[in-house]
Amino acid sequence: PLYLSQAISVAFYIIGFVEAFVSTFPVMDPQILASLIVLFFGILAYIGADFVLRIQFGILALLGLAIISLFAGSWGQTVPPQWMQPATAEVPFWSVFAVFFPAVTGIAIGVSMSGDLKEPTKSIKNGTLASIGVTAIIYIGATFWLATHATPSELLNDNMIMEKIARWPIFILLGVWAATLSSALGSVLAAPRTLQALAFDRVAPKFFGSQLRSKTEPRVAVLITTAIALSIVWMGSLNFVATIITMFFLNTYGMINLTAGLERMVGNPSYR
Repeated sequence: PLYLSQAISVAFYIIGFVEAFVSTFPVMDPQILASLIVLFFGILAYIGADFVLRIQFGILALLGLAIISLFAGSWGQTVPPQWMQPATAEVPFWSVFAVFFPAVTGIAIGVSMSGDLKEPTKSIKNGTLASIGVTAIIYIGATFWLATHATPSELLNDNMIMEKIARWPIFILLGVWAATLSSALGSVLAAPRTLQALAFDRVAPKFFGSQLRSKTEPRVAVLITTAIALSIVWMGSLNFVATIITMFFLNTYGMINLTAGLERMVGNPSYR
């Protein structure tokens, strides 16, 4: 389930990028564009993680500018927030949860990259906890800012309402593109490594762990992940894919917590 959720996430994030891109630049069929991006990212992952990770620094800078732009805009133009679900809401809470939940799963991508870290025992712990803290602050802050600077009707009907609130709208558009592409790049690196680990542990066929003459890259797993992402792109919309990913992620995290709880109960000194 962990591998499948990560592989499907590649398609999920790319579909999100394409929806935002096509709404501004309707240049071609969204599914064709998404397929081309999946193939391009598959090629990047096939070449190597080092090159892809360098790109992430530029993406991080764009995300920072987008966040600054959002909170710098619409000062003194507040609306009363609506704290409860409106009576006219057509989508139930759990459907909204299923669509939103994948937004927080990227935090665990670093764990899947543990084989590429110099000090995984230190970096995973510090990096994961730090990312949870920073992400929580940004998400809660953005939720409050949107609730006090846009009406429920605007939030419901305008997918790019953040552009209208922000001080510099162009950074919001670039930030949406950067966020989705960054998450897709993270997943396209993490998923093959998870599959390779399963192959090394003989849970999956040994061939899935083959590196095809590469010293570091799980190239067979990259090819399989790219094929899965392509098939998901042609299956449905963002909301459809999101609900599938959420079930895989919840299953994975539930089993991890259950296993950790049992290991703690029986007193296994090495399970951490």
